[in-house]
Amino acid sequence: MDELNLKEIEKKLNHEFDAGQRLIFWYDSEASFEDCVNQLELGNAQILRLTKRNAFRTKMLLEHEDTEGKYLIYAPFEKPPVFENHLEDTLMYSREFYADRLSLIAADIGLPTRLRGSLKKLAVFFGIGRKNLKAEEKRAGIQRTNAFIEYAKKMELSAADEETLLLIAMCVVSKARNITVDDFIYSVFAYGDIREQKIISEMKQNELEQEFWILCKKRFGYSDPKPALLKFVLSLFAVYTCKDHLSSVPQRWEIFVQDAMKRKASNVAVLLENMMNSMIYQENFDILSEIASEELQAEETFHCLPQEELLHLASFSLVDDLLIRWMIDRELAEDKNASISGFLIPDICTIRSKLHFGIQKKAEYAAILAGYHLLSVMDFVPAKELKDLIESYCRVDYQIDSEYRRFIAALDTMEDKSDFERLYELIQNIYITDYLEKIVYQWNVSYEKNAGCPMIENQKNFYQKKVASIKEKVAVIISDGFRYEAAKELEARLSENENLEVEMSAMLSSLPAITMIGMGQLLPHEKIEMTRDEKPKVYLDGRPCATTVQRENILKSANQESAAIDYDSVRAMSTKQLKEFSAGKKVIYVYHNKIDATGENLKTENNVFDAVERSIDEIFDLVWKLSKRGNVYRFVITADHGFIYTRKKLDATDKLENQAGRNAFTDRRFIIDSEPYVDDGIYTLSLGESLDNSDSRQIMLAKGMSVFKCGGGMNYVHGGGSPQEMIVPSIFVKAQKGLVAVEDAKLNLITDIRKVTNLNLRLDFYQEQPVSSLVKAMTYKIRFEADTGEIISNEVIYKADSLAEKPGERIITLCFDIKKKAYGHEHKYFLKILKEKERLESEVLSRQIIMDLPFTDDFGFDI
Repeated sequence: MDELNLKEIEKKLNHEFDAGQRLIFWYDSEASFEDCVNQLELGNAQILRLTKRNAFRTKMLLEHEDTEGKYLIYAPFEKPPVFENHLEDTLMYSREFYADRLSLIAADIGLPTRLRGSLKKLAVFFGIGRKNLKAEEKRAGIQRTNAFIEYAKKMELSAADEETLLLIAMCVVSKARNITVDDFIYSVFAYGDIREQKIISEMKQNELEQEFWILCKKRFGYSDPKPALLKFVLSLFAVYTCKDHLSSVPQRWEIFVQDAMKRKASNVAVLLENMMNSMIYQENFDILSEIASEELQAEETFHCLPQEELLHLASFSLVDDLLIRWMIDRELAEDKNASISGFLIPDICTIRSKLHFGIQKKAEYAAILAGYHLLSVMDFVPAKELKDLIESYCRVDYQIDSEYRRFIAALDTMEDKSDFERLYELIQNIYITDYLEKIVYQWNVSYEKNAGCPMIENQKNFYQKKVASIKEKVAVIISDGFRYEAAKELEARLSENENLEVEMSAMLSSLPAITMIGMGQLLPHEKIEMTRDEKPKVYLDGRPCATTVQRENILKSANQESAAIDYDSVRAMSTKQLKEFSAGKKVIYVYHNKIDATGENLKTENNVFDAVERSIDEIFDLVWKLSKRGNVYRFVITADHGFIYTRKKLDATDKLENQAGRNAFTDRRFIIDSEPYVDDGIYTLSLGESLDNSDSRQIMLAKGMSVFKCGGGMNYVHGGGSPQEMIVPSIFVKAQKGLVAVEDAKLNLITDIRKVTNLNLRLDFYQEQPVSSLVKAMTYKIRFEADTGEIISNEVIYKADSLAEKPGERIITLCFDIKKKAYGHEHKYFLKILKEKERLESEVLSRQIIMDLPFTDDFGFDI
């Protein structure tokens, strides 16, 4: 054993005497310092040598003759047993000094005397008793010792046992964040590739390997003649996967599902589920899951299991892959009634998307859900009359465009789309052939008969009907290409906020449905005209309206207290700047251009659906910013035109020959020329009638989905006749001036649990209010915990996001697995509900419970 040098001992002793200690006993069992103890310089303390014959005389001196003096009582022998030691009672109010490293460590951490022998098992760990150590090895020993002391000082060691000391040492080696068995195991798994077992080699070097495997056996039931980390992990995943069906374990897994581990299944579940939900170790869980899936041949195994057993399994990403492929196959077979345990495809998507790997497969489940809804389109039959077409589109048909957008948008976010290739072709075909071609053709047939007949509000009356009639300050948000179906999604989001009153209607744009016409029609005017230039311009009552400045001038001609501004400028404003800008204004036009700018660019047109999603978010945020920071409480949200977009590459048959004259204005969906021409799939309307002026030119339009041959992209188009291009939204929003407080959805415990008598619990919880504009969804963590901070159950993460109005539909049953261990009366135990907000946890419920599990400690036997 390495001894401390004399100066270190002297420093330590003087520190004790200076702190007020009067008597210090030093039993030097090996008499290592007998020859040099008198060299100690102890200030005003005297050195008193103890022999085996002068104990009584020493007692008289210390307790009767000199009761004030300070003494170091040095004994060059082992401390006598209590019943033979005349100075035992004196020791009770004195301090005992030790001069070996283990003893100093024990004293430093306040280790109970009964555990000092246990500390000797860690001599190698501390670097004690090992000869010929290199400088690097000595430094490592010192670092381990310092880390051990630091960890130990944070713990209450009065009730500790030998296992606690060993656990602290193992946590130091593995660099665990906390001194709990589970955190230690997580750090072992995170130490490196489990196949290489570098951490096991570290344990072995510190004579802790055997202790590690003993711990694994005691806590999780794992035992093996030749234990290995890989086999341990495989056993954990096999038991966890089968924990609800341990009586019917797959044959190839039986070697890993030992009886002892079956009895510890709750501990296994707690370990893996908490690792799965941990922000720190979640990635390591995924790595282990992938390894276990491969080594356990999970795919072959699961093919032999009933699908019902897979539905709620969260241990392997493979389960999601199998269920996703199954649902894709069902959709390819056009089987909308396919189910597992009574759950239809939408239900399965909802269940799986809330589980660990399901969250990572969010795009896949979104695509399957959208694809499921689009299967109904195969029966689509459009209305015959224009009025009915408009009514049907605004009521239900727009949802088909929304689902197609969601399908493509989800597909675009997937890293691997290979499983969806055939479904993509089917959905593409359904959307184009069964829906778009039918509705667009019927629209043009009906529009040709009814052009000029008022069916719904015309876009050209927008300012007079929708803006001028508002007496308060109003912000008009115009998003270029923001079609009706996207506006319906925005309407739903706005309507969730009870600070806002929302009303949506539809308008019909003029032909051609393009930006210059639509933007002009939304401004105050009597007459709109299009020039005959090669690149035509639009004039309102003889004034240009192409730029923001020009549009502001036109607005001011109708109301001097008007302004026009682009979205990016508003977004960049501070609260002070925004209030200054809006002060004194009655009408503010805000121009937002995300969708059309993306779709019109050949390089970015395939990102148009992503632009739609971002536009919904940006317009929603803009309403909130203007109402809360800009003193604007009335809004009208609209668009200049819509669009048609499909991902399908156009064939030659989809393109119409351009037979227009040299001075014609040609776009992909229309041609404007002085003379009409007739061809298959084309019809003609008067431009003058469309714009309500005397223009003699004609508009040639495709009757179906075809486009004219010209420059630019072909997948994103607008300007022609279709409900997607011509029906534009008008959303009126009225915001309350005072901010109504928004609260988090509250979660309460229904089950009256006071005592835990079972390792497996099912508890009912109740979400107090449905999620609404004033009640936000909130994520909660629910777990059982000891007063020491040890988590003794799996931690369930639940998002309270129910929209159900009926209270009974907001009740949820959650399952908990309690660790199998001894629960003593010296500790308190709690069921805790914690609210997680911005990565910070706050406790919302802490109910003390009694752990009445007398048989969970196995009575010290391996049973």
